[in-house]
Amino acid sequence: MKAELKFDEVKEEKVRFLEKTEEIVLATSSDKRVTARTISYVSEGLTIIFYTLTSFKKFAQIKANPKVALCLSKLSIEGIAEILGNPRKEENKRLLEIFKKKFDWFDWWLVHYPEESVFVKVTPTLIKSFVSKDDTFFLEYLDLPNKRAYITTEWEKES
Repeated sequence: MKAELKFDEVKEEKVRFLEKTEEIVLATSSDKRVTARTISYVSEGLTIIFYTLTSFKKFAQIKANPKVALCLSKLSIEGIAEILGNPRKEENKRLLEIFKKKFDWFDWWLVHYPEESVFVKVTPTLIKSFVSKDDTFFLEYLDLPNKRAYITTEWEKES
């Protein structure tokens, strides 16, 4: 079974879900190695922004391969990561204020690692959720480049 859903409704549901929490698992890969770790983030719509240091493995992996995956509960996100640079750059000041307001620990990192600090933005391409409705289980897809939302029970035919 496969059924189309209203794209904007599913998108808004995912936006609300991402706004409710501040931690998500990020998976990155390079050189035939995949690494996953929990990160703190802020969301703007479906876009995820997080903070890291240039000395961390995730930074090197993103530079080598910007395709990343994120996971939170029964929701997984595939996306493209973009390094936005140091939080103190003029174009990042708005994000800097958001992070300072949301995370009381954030200033400590900026004070101790001022040159290594960077923001990274993840633009989702596909969001997949495991959902149940009326005692039936589905995979729900939000295909962002094609602005399409649908549910399916065709587990084996997943692409």
